[in-house]
Amino acid sequence: MRAIAKKIEEVIEKVDEEREINDLKDMIIDIFRRCRNCNYCYIDCPLLVSTRGLASQGPSGMMGSIYYAIRWDALSADNAESLRDILYSCTACGGCEIRCKQSATGLPIIDVIEAGRQLLVDRMFGPLPGQSSALKSLLINENPYGMLAEDRIKWLNEIEEDISQKVNILSKGQKIEYLLFIGCTSAYNHELINILRSILTIMNSLGVDYGILGEEKCCGDPAKSVGESALFEDLRDLNRKAFMETGAKGIITISPHCYNLFKNEFDNLKDTFEILHYTEFFAHQMDQGNLIPKKNFNKIVTYHDPCYLGKRNSVYEPPRNILKVTAGDNFVEMRQNRESSLCCGGGGGRMFAEVEENPRLSEIRVRDALEVGAQVIATACPWCYIQLRDGVKNSGNVGKIEVKDISEVLAEVL
Repeated sequence: MRAIAKKIEEVIEKVDEEREINDLKDMIIDIFRRCRNCNYCYIDCPLLVSTRGLASQGPSGMMGSIYYAIRWDALSADNAESLRDILYSCTACGGCEIRCKQSATGLPIIDVIEAGRQLLVDRMFGPLPGQSSALKSLLINENPYGMLAEDRIKWLNEIEEDISQKVNILSKGQKIEYLLFIGCTSAYNHELINILRSILTIMNSLGVDYGILGEEKCCGDPAKSVGESALFEDLRDLNRKAFMETGAKGIITISPHCYNLFKNEFDNLKDTFEILHYTEFFAHQMDQGNLIPKKNFNKIVTYHDPCYLGKRNSVYEPPRNILKVTAGDNFVEMRQNRESSLCCGGGGGRMFAEVEENPRLSEIRVRDALEVGAQVIATACPWCYIQLRDGVKNSGNVGKIEVKDISEVLAEVL
């Protein structure tokens, strides 16, 4: 009887998987059929200025590539590599969807590209090699960087005791008002330690009842971005359970990628928790008179919009309000800003893969900042921070401009 029950389970599971795959195909076909092929989406695609070849056909071309692969039953090994290179070149910045909404039919283009990636993963043709390593680490270590799970909060040891000792590391069942979600990149990348130091310093100065998870896990963005839906769903469920146990009223994220997932992909998590990016939280505290700068930031600073915060979630003003208060007249805007801001190149899973670019998006962005006379390019995303730092180095502009996180700018003037 047990053998029969197991066999029935396997059959049901296979049927469910086939149904999910067919639903993905139907969704792709339906959305692409509504595409006017006007190519307005290409105007705001970062690939227009950074890549050539297959990837340069833009968002509508990417949708078309997976559409015709389905229609012609061409999801095969013969076509896999070229199709994979096309779909995984996308940074998922969201510029195409904004343009489509403004000028055409308002299609969810990124959903189609991510669905196409899911199909490639299902057929074992995706993701890209570097992304596969990240997925393996996610499965084993619950982070994409190949680091041990038990080392996740070791960064606290690198921060001065008068700051770190005020951080509440939550034990199971402990309640808190605000949960500060650190994220994998901030936790494991030593380059970002001063960002964590700055955020904790500001949180401590506010006297907010906050804490961090002692056994925090990846939000799941790397898995969802590259099409590994099952792994993402597992991480989503583990995180949701951990969040519920805190009894928090709000979750404050450092990474816009965590923010975007919690707000839009966690099955109405926002109905239970207030989901905030730290710039939203700090800007609100400044409006309430709880964060008052003691001096002005004395360098000319511009702001680079992280795509997952700006284009994907329309959070444009809170970061700027912080910079306007801290830097005053020293704050300047780049030509491409807000909805038209240029992507740094790290989104859509590209932080874990090498995509051929000439010039690199991060280098273009550094050039844009220099053109307006900026001495500092500020951002509010760990991946943007890393990409822009590399952009400064690779473009030979070390000493001419520096990269800071908004939290560092704010902490400097408090």
